[in-house]
Amino acid sequence: MEKEREERWKMKHVKGKQDIPGPLEGNGQKLEDILTLIQDLILHDDEENKEKKLMATPGNLDNVANVSMISQGIAAYISTLEDKHLKKLSTRILSDTTLWLSRLFRFPDSSIYYHSDDREGLIRVCRLVLHNKYEKFTTEGFNALYTKPPVIYVSASARPGLGQYMCFQLGLPLSSLCTVPCNTVFGSQHTMDLASLERLIKDDIASSRTPVLLVANAGTPLAGHTDNINRLREICDSNGIWLHVEGHNLAALPLSAPPSSVLAAKKANSMTLTPSVWLGLPEVPAVTLYKMADPAMSLAAGLCSSQLHEKLSALPLWVTLQSMGHKGVIKKVKLAADLSLHMAQKLSTLSTIHLNEKPPQRDSEIVIEGSFKQVLGKTIQLFLQDDVVSTIVVFRYDEDKGKPGAEKAPYSVDSDVKSVDTPLKNMYNSFNRWLHEKLSIEVPKVRIDLIESDVEGVCLRFSPLQSVAYLCTKSEDVNQFIESLEKYVVQLNYTLKCRDIFQKEVDAKDSLSVVEVNGFGGIGAVQYIPHLWESRLDNLPDNGKSEIDSLNYDLVSRLHSLEEAYLFSVQKQTNGTLCVGVGVLTSHVEVEDLVEMIHTIGKEVEDSSKFLETMAEVIRKGIVTANEQLKKEEQDKLMEEGVLRQIPMVGSLVNWWSPLPKDGKMKGRSLNLSSGELESTETTYKYHMQIQQNSPATSPTKKTSEANCVSPGNSPLQKSAANTSSSSSDKVCVITDDSSLSTSNTTQNSDVNIAEESLNNTRDQQTKIDKAVEAKENGVPVLINQVVATEE
Repeated sequence: MEKEREERWKMKHVKGKQDIPGPLEGNGQKLEDILTLIQDLILHDDEENKEKKLMATPGNLDNVANVSMISQGIAAYISTLEDKHLKKLSTRILSDTTLWLSRLFRFPDSSIYYHSDDREGLIRVCRLVLHNKYEKFTTEGFNALYTKPPVIYVSASARPGLGQYMCFQLGLPLSSLCTVPCNTVFGSQHTMDLASLERLIKDDIASSRTPVLLVANAGTPLAGHTDNINRLREICDSNGIWLHVEGHNLAALPLSAPPSSVLAAKKANSMTLTPSVWLGLPEVPAVTLYKMADPAMSLAAGLCSSQLHEKLSALPLWVTLQSMGHKGVIKKVKLAADLSLHMAQKLSTLSTIHLNEKPPQRDSEIVIEGSFKQVLGKTIQLFLQDDVVSTIVVFRYDEDKGKPGAEKAPYSVDSDVKSVDTPLKNMYNSFNRWLHEKLSIEVPKVRIDLIESDVEGVCLRFSPLQSVAYLCTKSEDVNQFIESLEKYVVQLNYTLKCRDIFQKEVDAKDSLSVVEVNGFGGIGAVQYIPHLWESRLDNLPDNGKSEIDSLNYDLVSRLHSLEEAYLFSVQKQTNGTLCVGVGVLTSHVEVEDLVEMIHTIGKEVEDSSKFLETMAEVIRKGIVTANEQLKKEEQDKLMEEGVLRQIPMVGSLVNWWSPLPKDGKMKGRSLNLSSGELESTETTYKYHMQIQQNSPATSPTKKTSEANCVSPGNSPLQKSAANTSSSSSDKVCVITDDSSLSTSNTTQNSDVNIAEESLNNTRDQQTKIDKAVEAKENGVPVLINQVVATEE
């Protein structure tokens, strides 16, 4: 028994705690078992179906990615060498990789630092700047910062939480962080405002604060825009500020003619690169290149490590760079740039798709000054630069820009209007979310990210540099993406065209109203309101809200049974009540018919709910009335029989001496749902059948022989014959088994009498069945229109 209890306890408690690790086995496990365990951990439950297991599929790895994974195992194996030999080997690997990367990304005479977190390099660089700015920082620590606190400048379009992370890691107060706003009038909305930066620097210097570091973006996280690095370099030089650059556009530096805005990054003091993302190399560390002549400061800042195993972290990159070569790196970056250009050209042909940043256009007049060598170099770069565009394309569905008289949206990038039409912007935001959901499912090889900006709103971003290495995206996939986008754009255009018609049709229907639902993409949302609550919407009680929610939920359930079920969904409006969301329409859907269908089905749902409420009220009142009649009848019977019959033993003697009449039993009550009237069950228990009250008065034996009856064990309903004669159409009855009868008798005497009567009629049962078969042959219809109501 003790073992059984332990097993039951384990099955009960361990079953729901499979993820909790158990004790480590003493003798270890076999490798096959461990690999099986890893495979089970990779399996994850489906959110909709918990019993179904789905295997997670990693990205497609090419030969270079496989080489990178193998080299990580080689690095672990090399770490077991002797320290003397390992030091020479790690130094060789580190020096080679530093030379290749510094030349590849046009950052010569620089040192390198490898780190797993792409933010760690910026932290070490900032610590290096503090050592450089404050001479006593090494000996006095943060006391050296007290007189002139440092200031770090970060753009408002930088990655979220970057400035706060730097302050936490460096132990600096948040007052040392200065967020530089972006452009609001001239230039891109995602680049740093240079005038505001200069003003902030002057204010900090006047307040006895020390500007130490400026973080610029060569490709903002959201839109991929590049700050004016040339101008930032001038500002930093005039104020003694360290310039650090990061962003995905730095991947264009190895190209033969990178964009001039990105090429200016080579003037910075440091930059952070992520080759693992750009080249599709899993688990390859990020790289920070910096220029510092004093190695002692680099060592104090933690940029130079004396640990040999940390230097071996460069081995995977050392192996993969040799495997790819200079042309291989350029090929991958060029592929991402070509896909971006191809996507931008295709999107520019759609009138309702707005690009966040158009490719730069060549001016009609070009003036090049300088020496012959400078003129020749700038001319060659100018002709080659047309092949290079930003690797990030940001777009959104918006108002038709080719429509005559169309005005630019007030929230567009190049608009001077400050006001924002919030309902219009929210509508387009919902459409763009719907587009992202549909396109991600239909074209999975083209990765589209959903971003949201305070200025443009919800946009879609295509960044092949971050996804093409693992998804193997090709130009054919981009063409398929454009075809799907065109199909959905047609649906959105048709939906926008029908929104006013939809509003008018809904307003013309009683009990229907258009409601606002935040974030819902479709033609609109409607709510069906019962007549009882139409005039009380301003002060709606809780039961009214529950009734409206229940009715609209049932309405959507009914609509889901139609062919256009994909259009409807349950939504919640701003006041918390449920409504019917009508999604994006296709061209074959007529708005008038759609609204009429919603209104008709809503009426049916409302009428059915009223019928159920009325029927429930009739049954409730019938039960209450039946209980009152039964109690009154019981009291009358008690007064008629006398008190002696209720005393044990004495009552039996009195009943033997003076038996009760057979017709003195209490009668049950049955509720006729058609008429709502209570009827006595005397005939039901006497003849074991339910008899229609308006049927002709015939003997039960004769009715049994002439009626279509159902024997016990068969279906309770039978269809009438097609050739039923008119003479037998008024003969309707149902013979039921005694066990299926429900009584409302509440006394013991009545129950005993019913049982005795049932036993007396048992010998007649076979005769009734034979007569039922005979009635069936005569084609007498069966009707059950009475329900026996039982007393609770």
